[in-house]
Amino acid sequence: MVKVGDGLTLGLYSAERSLVDMVRLRHREGAEIAWEALRRWLRRKGARPAALIEIARSFRGAENAVRHALEVVL
Repeated sequence: MVKVGDGLTLGLYSAERSLVDMVRLRHREGAEIAWEALRRWLRRKGARPAALIEIARSFRGAENAVRHALEVVL
């Protein structure tokens, strides 16, 4: 956590954790934004889809959502 002023803190996570959150919360900003972020991440050297699934297992219902997202963009 990083303090950003006036008692506000901001959590810093890995790219993989951020993508899992984007997929889980895609109803807030739209699925297309999550899919595009996932596409960009997959183009990065060293991107491991299995790492997303690993992290997603920690969140109820997220594993299936991440698997579906990977199917959509791949």
